[in-house]
Amino acid sequence: MDVLFDSPVVRLRQPGKILPTQASYEILDDKRNRLAFATETDRRTRLQMLKATLPTAPPPGARILTVTGTDDQAILLLTRHPNGRLAEVHRPDGGPVGRIRATGTTRHYKLTDDQEQVVATAVGELSLKHFQVTAASGARIAHVSKTWAGPVKEWLTPSDHYKIEFNRDISEPARTLTVMLAIMLDLSLFGPM
Repeated sequence: MDVLFDSPVVRLRQPGKILPTQASYEILDDKRNRLAFATETDRRTRLQMLKATLPTAPPPGARILTVTGTDDQAILLLTRHPNGRLAEVHRPDGGPVGRIRATGTTRHYKLTDDQEQVVATAVGELSLKHFQVTAASGARIAHVSKTWAGPVKEWLTPSDHYKIEFNRDISEPARTLTVMLAIMLDLSLFGPM
């Protein structure tokens, strides 16, 4: 797993569906080769999706995504808790990789390892489209950006694209948690309900 996202640039792309019934993300390297695919385990009906967009809708429940490698074997599980402020990343055997927790507002996140030690923090601009990720030492290690997905996807679908640029070699679990941060941001801020 320490070489899974070992590319200087990692991209996330969502398939363009007008009313998706489950979240899914294609994870690519800087040459747009597929590294992994993340898919929500529970599929919702279109009626549930429409109800979720109403202002009186209750907050969505926990969302679980399975991240599979190029061989279609599960390599990670991402669980975003119902309040949208905490996500846990586990290996398929249940072993923890770390957590992503919103602190204060949805602009500030702490990435912690399986021992609850902070390995990185992420702070977003007011637009919530650009996040700087810094190591516990204070060194800038990555930049996460919500990028333009094209006019059709942007105007007709909730599909988004993200780009993660790593500034330096960083060890695990900070690299994996930074990539999973982009998925959590989409699920919490921009993605389909």
